[in-house]
Amino acid sequence: MADRELEGRTALVTGGSRGIGRAICIRLAASGARVAVNYAADRRAAEYTRDRIREDGGVAEIYLADVGDRDSTSAMFDAVERDLGPVDLLVTNAGIARSADSLTMTAETWHEIMRVNLDGTFHAVWRAKDGMAARGFGRIVCISSVLGLVPNPITAERMIAYGTSKAAVVGFVRQCAAGLGPAVRVNGVAPGYVATDMTADVSDEAHARLTAAAALRRFGRSEEIAELVHFLLSERSSFTTGQTHIADGGYKFVP
Repeated sequence: MADRELEGRTALVTGGSRGIGRAICIRLAASGARVAVNYAADRRAAEYTRDRIREDGGVAEIYLADVGDRDSTSAMFDAVERDLGPVDLLVTNAGIARSADSLTMTAETWHEIMRVNLDGTFHAVWRAKDGMAARGFGRIVCISSVLGLVPNPITAERMIAYGTSKAAVVGFVRQCAAGLGPAVRVNGVAPGYVATDMTADVSDEAHARLTAAAALRRFGRSEEIAELVHFLLSERSSFTTGQTHIADGGYKFVP
């Protein structure tokens, strides 16, 4: 897909080394963007993503940063701006999903999930917003989850912290769209169950139950989420901001 819509733009994707993040990086690079691939621990996976992009003729660099830490995030932006130019396109994809029973979940687990999923989104957007506003151009997509909109009764008691963090991202998208417009557009994407490392440990029984509950009768592919993110970053979505778009194969229907 060499549409080149994003030619000349610099994109930063947090959590870009694997899964949905990797697919987003590859899709944006195919559209001409210079891509900064953020990772927190797995350098080899980040290098693989970077090398895939370069093999296809794209431009990509990798950047280690803990998005839950403000200083680490700011230092990453400094490095990206030095190497690739100001960040025009931001995708806050980094996140963790820890299952913790509601009766035994500790405050430490709650705070760590919020630190990465919510604070990590905030730190990246807050570091990007001033430059975007000054240049009169910015496009942001924050990755949430369908579980942040509609709890799954089967998993709800084990996903309270995760679902809450992702619901907060939905609210953050709305507030930022109102506060940062018109130069900066902010949207969200709420994936359902997608075949990634994060869902690899889903049992066969649970997989069958979840796919049976979806209108499309399957898990999604990372590339399908990446295509939606690309659309929201492109000018084809020029009249869309503040919305969180569900991509879950018809698992939950939300007005």
